[in-house]
Amino acid sequence: MMKLLLLAGVLAGTACGTARSQQVYAADANRLLETRNDELERCYNEALKTEPNAMGTVTVKFMVEPTSGQIKEATIDPTKTTAPEVLDRCVLGAMTGLTLAPPDRNEGRATFVYEFKANPPPAAAPTAG
Repeated sequence: MMKLLLLAGVLAGTACGTARSQQVYAADANRLLETRNDELERCYNEALKTEPNAMGTVTVKFMVEPTSGQIKEATIDPTKTTAPEVLDRCVLGAMTGLTLAPPDRNEGRATFVYEFKANPPPAAAPTAG
């Protein structure tokens, strides 16, 4: 199971013209990243085949370019990442090609944290006694 743990922050600079508020910018960025949840889930399931205990967090920082809305400069923060490298690569790969639409006049800088953890085994059904 993979989930977007939290949005640590989206900082938008100021510029002339129409621009999202910081809260709207964060919500829009969150929705954009959620479009890749299925891809991340598949990637995590593949990682579990070779590393059955693969789990942890992946903290990724990136910039949203103001004129195009493209996600740029996505990097893993190794000081806040505990997942195996295969999951780091998965997150970075999933961010490739993402574009915030419509673009914003502000540059956005964000940090997102993904948490990867295996689903617990199903509980045994109680037996009749």
